[in-house]
Amino acid sequence: NEEKDITDIDEDPIISDTYNRTLIECLPRFWPKTSQIESSYKKLTFELLVEIIFRSNWQIQLILIQSINQILQKGLTITWSDIIPLLEPIMNLGPRTKSSGLKREILKFLKFLFENSDYSKCFEENEHIRNILHFNIDEMIHDNRSNEISEQAKELKKSNEHFFIKTKPNIEQHVEITNIDQNENDLF
Repeated sequence: NEEKDITDIDEDPIISDTYNRTLIECLPRFWPKTSQIESSYKKLTFELLVEIIFRSNWQIQLILIQSINQILQKGLTITWSDIIPLLEPIMNLGPRTKSSGLKREILKFLKFLFENSDYSKCFEENEHIRNILHFNIDEMIHDNRSNEISEQAKELKKSNEHFFIKTKPNIEQHVEITNIDQNENDLF
């Protein structure tokens, strides 16, 4: 019977949310103070946070994003490539949630990334992430539920226009490659 009781407790969403909330709130306070420990700690922690994002309600997601912001400010060895796995799930929450508080926190998170040259590289170097950014910010701009969120998203996009420029494939480069291939065939 004790084993059955333990199983019931593990499946209880209230206890699970409480556990996740406690874990998330403690992360910034106990984040490693040395780069050596942080290096081994960050990958597993970020993987866990992605899982929590997918399985949590908006209140836990809001606390999670606040904690991530604090961790990024304290991080010694965190690079733009470390945060890539967090970006898509966080950005995708924006247009899908009804919570203005969560949307505000997502916009703060993105603003922090834009203002930090080490972290903003994730948008410069990863086209997939940049496309997700474009889509989700545009969705938040056209959000009918909150004029405040719409205005904040517009301001964020306007003040960081260089991240929202759509890149077109270089057609000249493609033509040159094609011509080179044809010339090589003529040689044989």
